[in-house]
Amino acid sequence: MALELVPAEPAHFAQLARICHRAFDTLHEHHRVHRDVPTEEVGGLIIGGVLHRPDYAGIVAVENGRVLGSNFLLHADEVCGVGPITVEPEIQSKGIGRKLMQWAIDEAHRRRGSRPNVRLFQEAVNTTSLSLYSSLGFRWRDSAAMMQPRAADVDDSSVRPMTLDDLPDVERLSRLRYGSSRARDVASLLGMALPAHVRERDGKIVGYQIATLFGHAAAETDDDLLALSAQTARRVPPPMAVVIIPMSQTALFTAALSAGYRVAKVLNYMSLDTFSPPPGPLMPSIQC
Repeated sequence: MALELVPAEPAHFAQLARICHRAFDTLHEHHRVHRDVPTEEVGGLIIGGVLHRPDYAGIVAVENGRVLGSNFLLHADEVCGVGPITVEPEIQSKGIGRKLMQWAIDEAHRRRGSRPNVRLFQEAVNTTSLSLYSSLGFRWRDSAAMMQPRAADVDDSSVRPMTLDDLPDVERLSRLRYGSSRARDVASLLGMALPAHVRERDGKIVGYQIATLFGHAAAETDDDLLALSAQTARRVPPPMAVVIIPMSQTALFTAALSAGYRVAKVLNYMSLDTFSPPPGPLMPSIQC
């Protein structure tokens, strides 16, 4: 039987969680870089987080009844985000990843028209996926550092948990710093009970952050953003505190290094068709 692409369903969860762990961990172990998915349990958290959200579309590659890989497309807001894309390690480089990526491109066109705004982060050590994504029309836009923040020594009273009432401010800040809204994605992340915080100054919300690599952050100033990430790192386990900083935001990246943040790995920021550099300061999600 030829390879089939079928919609991702809850019945695929266990197999996709295992593949997610094996695909990322094999890559990270080979290149001796930071391990984002060190266990099958973490793979399950990732797959579960996208499989059950209605603002993700997902596809599964199946051959002779065997699940070989999957890909997902986030379509909550104007900018679509690709991933996670994973394929069984022993059958990579056989065209399955290309079919899964082409599905994501086609799905974005179906949902957004002829010039969809689609972004992804690609691991710099993975030259195979860099070549694949480039051949399919994605273009390098920036490099970014995945960083482990240094946790704040004391609590900051200006930082508090985010609530749904803060979504208008998330809308304002994300449009200001990303150039487009991330509010619907944030609403879904809040519904998943991910740790999320805002920073207030003079009665005004000046920044927000949702923890984990699927979360993101934006603020009025670099100091606001670094204060939020340091407070998040104080309040969540280290793997959940990791952030992404585009290296074109030189002042933010340099300030993070000076504050004791550690670079875990380098990513390539890529987009399909249209792209306007986000004005920042921001810390994007692993997808967009």
